[in-house]
Formats: sequence, structure tokens, C-alpha cells
Amino acid sequence: ERFAAYIVLPMWSEGLPSSASVQEILHWQSNTMEAMYSRIASSIKQKKTKDESFQAKPTDYLNFYCLGNRETAKGNEATVLPKKGTPEETLWRTRRHLIYVHSKMTIVDDAVALIGSANINQRSLDGAR
Repeated sequence: ERFAAYIVLPMWSEGLPSSASVQEILHWQSNTMEAMYSRIASSIKQKKTKDESFQAKPTDYLNFYCLGNRETAKGNEATVLPKKGTPEETLWRTRRHLIYVHSKMTIVDDAVALIGSANINQRSLDGAR
């Protein structure tokens, strides 16, 4: 059955991107994303064995996005250049900045929507609080 899931994640969790804890989270996020794509690919393959005209790829159903902000060179308001080799220097040079995503939204079958800044679990999105 046709569906679409659009998942927006922060580029990395809070903390230093190079720290062991953030790297561990990124590792497991990557494994989870890979498993999700594999399950969809397997279902597509099954469908193709029954219907050779069926054309689809996993990204027709599942997409992941990271939000970011890019300044123009003109928009940079830094008054002092950062030290070379620092994370600040990389951000200054590339003018790319993370937009941290904490809010959650789920829309199911265009009939039910759960929107909030809580975690997606029964306790947080119950609606009775």
C-alpha cells in the first residue's frame, strides 16, 4: 500500500559532534535508517515478483532530511576572524549552521495528526494532559 514518510532529524544530537556519545547516537541512527530502507526495498522486491510492471524505489516511500541554514558571504556579521582549525572557523568558512529539530509531528492517512514538541510516545502525546 502506498505511503510516504518524511523524517526530519538534527544533523547531530546536542553536544560536540566529535564526542563519543554523539558518534554513538549517529551510528545507531544510521543503522536504523539503513534497516528501514532495507525493509522497504524487500517489500518492493516482493511486489515486483508478483507484478513486473510495478516500479518503485525506497525513496518513493521514505525520506530523511536535516535542516540547515546557509548565510551569504554578505550576511556574515563576524567582526573577528576565528582561529584556524577550529569548529568556528569551519562554520565561518562554509557559512553552514545546524537548525536543531526538537518538535515532532506525525500524520497518519491524512486523518490523524499528532503535533508537539514532546517525544513521540504514549505519555508525551496522549492529549489528556
